[in-house]
Amino acid sequence: MVTVRFLSDWSQQQDGNIRAGELLHIEYDPQRLPHCRSYRYGQPSWSIVAYLRFHPGGQERSGRVAPVSQPWEVAVPNDAEEIEIWFSNTDQTGCTAWDSRYGQNYWLEVGSE
Repeated sequence: MVTVRFLSDWSQQQDGNIRAGELLHIEYDPQRLPHCRSYRYGQPSWSIVAYLRFHPGGQERSGRVAPVSQPWEVAVPNDAEEIEIWFSNTDQTGCTAWDSRYGQNYWLEVGSE
């Protein structure tokens, strides 16, 4: 299982090779998108969601990466060769912010074996 970390200094770290058919962990530092932070009844009413598109098959997955205390885990499809990923921060007030490399999205390579 590989973990990819998106850090507050806008860098990425990956602790191994992503493999088709295996699990991938995504860790996201919420300081990358610090703007949408409303609270309701003393509880956070905001979230950051990761969106993944696997290529060439086009399968899509999404999962919450903040505010949570553990990485989001996703299975990489058997036919995946690349992963396209981007993030959205929203809150109850309608605030929306994106982390998508200015619309280019992040791309991760997937190995076959």
